[in-house]
Amino acid sequence: MKLVFIVLNTVELLEEIIEYMVEQGVRGGTVLDSVGMGRILAYDIPIFAGFRELMVGARANNRTMMTTIPDDIFEEFMEGLDKIVHFDEPGTGVAFAVDIYKTYGVK
Repeated sequence: MKLVFIVLNTVELLEEIIEYMVEQGVRGGTVLDSVGMGRILAYDIPIFAGFRELMVGARANNRTMMTTIPDDIFEEFMEGLDKIVHFDEPGTGVAFAVDIYKTYGVK
């Protein structure tokens, strides 16, 4: 089993991703409001205020999603997710997975 993290900058896709997850048999997950480090550097730490120029078009917020995916559907799941998000395009988001050794409370 994998723990998949999705940091979604294009938050308009959140509903479509959740629908896709349900279609793939994913029964649960967690969605968190999140902010990228660059945004905090540019707007919250005065010494780095010069980074604001680099933040043109950047989103104030993004969403971080976490879910577990069985190994037998992981590759197919990630390929379908990439067709929605297009991770190869700058600014859309990132996804990564880690192996899960043991779970509690996950069916």
